[in-house]
Amino acid sequence: MSARVGVVGLSHLGTVAAACLAAGGASITAVDADAATVAALAAGRPAFHEPGLTEIIKATALSPTTSYESLRECGIVLIACDTLTDDANRADLSVIEAHVDKALPWLAADAALVLMSQVPVGFTRDLGEQIRTRRADFRGPLYYWVETLVIGEAVARFQRPDRIILGGPAAGWEPDARVAALVARFGCPVLRMSYESAELTKAAINFFLATSVTFANTLADLCEASGASMRDVVPALRSDPRIGPRAYVQPGLGIAGGNLERDLVHLRELARRRGVDGALLETILAGSAARYGWLRRAVDRHILDGAAHPSVALWGITYKKDTASTKNAVSLRLIADLAGRAELAAYDPAASPPAPVRQAHTALSALEGADGLVVVTGWSEFATIDPAAIRRTLRRPVVVDAAWALDPARCRAAGLTYVGLGEAAATAGSA
Repeated sequence: MSARVGVVGLSHLGTVAAACLAAGGASITAVDADAATVAALAAGRPAFHEPGLTEIIKATALSPTTSYESLRECGIVLIACDTLTDDANRADLSVIEAHVDKALPWLAADAALVLMSQVPVGFTRDLGEQIRTRRADFRGPLYYWVETLVIGEAVARFQRPDRIILGGPAAGWEPDARVAALVARFGCPVLRMSYESAELTKAAINFFLATSVTFANTLADLCEASGASMRDVVPALRSDPRIGPRAYVQPGLGIAGGNLERDLVHLRELARRRGVDGALLETILAGSAARYGWLRRAVDRHILDGAAHPSVALWGITYKKDTASTKNAVSLRLIADLAGRAELAAYDPAASPPAPVRQAHTALSALEGADGLVVVTGWSEFATIDPAAIRRTLRRPVVVDAAWALDPARCRAAGLTYVGLGEAAATAGSA
């Protein structure tokens, strides 16, 4: 590929994109305004946890810079910063706009500008109009590349995408030769559509996933109420080709991380503005918010009730495994609610708990003197820990597993009372 690729915005998305494109043989100019981010990345230390990424950065000798002027040598420029969200899960687009402001004066007049950051429907077209107004000499194309970032799987998904979705100015548009050559390197189908269709497709994917999560949680409640086991139901569902082995049908404590929530909020607001029935969106958001109640009821009933001075151990602080992100993490809400009611100790491989929670440096040391264990995040290492060791270390033999991290049968055989999503609570020795 002859065109040098500029990647602007070195948060999670941009760093993964820059490193993986470099590993694939592209000549990369990686740019960010934050000097600390650039310095850490130059030293091979990304500011976040992502399996496999550090090794790629070191292997490619990525040389990031704070100089937006260096973009003048790039035939393709990707705007790939993370889209932050506020407390209401609405997108904060100011970071994207700031990067565009800094990059725009230095873009070659015929450069292909590609927006990869996640944006609401209509943003890319508006951005194109603003660029033409501010840079009358700029004649390069503008595209929207739907990102497929899944935290914890970001490297593999970027390097081996199932498909690439590109948005352009109208249906049936033909891609710039440089961008066509770049995406062709991935060897996967490329779906071309309008800006609005591509933006809505990204949001629709998350809408569907969130619907699946809500379905799974409702089904888990029905399993608990009826004596069925969700762990039996899920493999059967995934064996159906209409659902599939990768379906989001595992129950959880609601949607977290910020990304799915952001798209649901955007779509709800779009429905309200255009007079569309958004009842399903409202239902999913309300159902997600209510899921935390399962955890509180389980902790109150099985650990706190009857304990004069309870001590609770938490496994997992991050919102899911293989990340250091705690955005909308249920653990933080539980910690806040238990403040003053119980002593807390926590272990997480990638994140530290807030004060005054005692940070344990191993999973088992978090259990010392605890009246029960609450598993909030399903880190893979938890499944490797012998339930008998858990039983010996806890003061009272109770496990509330909200992440499906442990095997219920092994826990009960070890003498633990196991309380899990989608299963009727059972004490040691019960069927």
